[in-house]
Amino acid sequence: MNPAPEKPAAPASPQQLLPEIRRLIEDARQHAVSAANLSMVALYWNIGRIIATEIQETPRRAGYGRGVMATLAAQLVAEYGKGFSAPNLWDMRRFFEAFQIGQDAPIKSISTSATSKNNILQPVARESSPERGNRLLIVWSTHFHLGWTHYRILLGLDDPRQRRFYFEQTASQRWSKRELFRQMDRGLFERVALSPDTADLVTREKKNGPPELADYRQAFKDPYLLDFLGLTGAYSERDLESAILANLQQFLIELGGEFCFIRRQFPMRVDDTDYFLDLLFYHRGLRCLVAVDLKLGAFTAADKGQMDLYLAWLKEHEWREGENEPVGLILCTSTKKQHVELLLRHGPHKLHVSEYRTQLPARKLLEDRLKLYGRMLAEQDQETTKFKPRRRGLK
Repeated sequence: MNPAPEKPAAPASPQQLLPEIRRLIEDARQHAVSAANLSMVALYWNIGRIIATEIQETPRRAGYGRGVMATLAAQLVAEYGKGFSAPNLWDMRRFFEAFQIGQDAPIKSISTSATSKNNILQPVARESSPERGNRLLIVWSTHFHLGWTHYRILLGLDDPRQRRFYFEQTASQRWSKRELFRQMDRGLFERVALSPDTADLVTREKKNGPPELADYRQAFKDPYLLDFLGLTGAYSERDLESAILANLQQFLIELGGEFCFIRRQFPMRVDDTDYFLDLLFYHRGLRCLVAVDLKLGAFTAADKGQMDLYLAWLKEHEWREGENEPVGLILCTSTKKQHVELLLRHGPHKLHVSEYRTQLPARKLLEDRLKLYGRMLAEQDQETTKFKPRRRGLK
């Protein structure tokens, strides 16, 4: 008896085919974006190399470099557009001086001719040492997703340790340029340097999720670095407040780009008693008033009670339609963890407690903390990948 003929497999429906086709399209688009990023980064680095080499090899004459840039920019802008303006050419030169590119660049468009230094896209000769001075090594297989904007943001950091830290974290965590801005604005480098508990900091950073603010606590840093105040020896809370007002621009930068200053010693009258809030701000992202109270010493229950009074008064007299309720920030020289958790766990107001530091720790301790943070973050990534279920394609 002959076996019954097998029924032909039913043809796949469009809905079954769509996921695989979408994946192919997205992969191709991502590859095209990555290739464009690499080509642009390599181009700008080589332009910077030519400019830096020419200026360095030419006997120093007053204004020579500026004259070269102005002439080049005028001709290049006329031919290729505003992307080659004089400020951008200076950035390309700084890019070459701050970074170096390894030999693993998989860009087919780079010329194989290395006979002329005027060949802008000649292959990059890797130096005998992976780094020269403070220059950072770009490896395409690791840094392929970093675009020119990433590098321009990093060039804005004068401290080589900061630049290295954010460069490494941008590569390992696949930060977008928006996330890089956010992490710099939140002072991740300073918080890693100043945090006594690196493991806890890594855990909290992993829980922060997407770059958008999840709640009001993500608008604040812990700790804040106020080394620009120049405070040494014994000083009072009034000295601290006066130093902040004298350096208000730097303080606003340390707080973050969304804070707007309103007033110092903001007056509040309750019954026959006058109270004065140290500093009052408005946060554009949270759309609310932020009351800041400055303290010397450790956080106490009395500090929480005082801030509750301030916030209650602000809600009663200054809270406007369309705004979120006021938030309090207590800045103190040290926080007692159990006190903070117990006192802030329950209460009628949104309140955050952060420490502030007037100087970074010793260089050796700083470098050790940065290395430990990077290593622990990488270990968490490996653990997450190990237990992540694999995606199955169509069969």
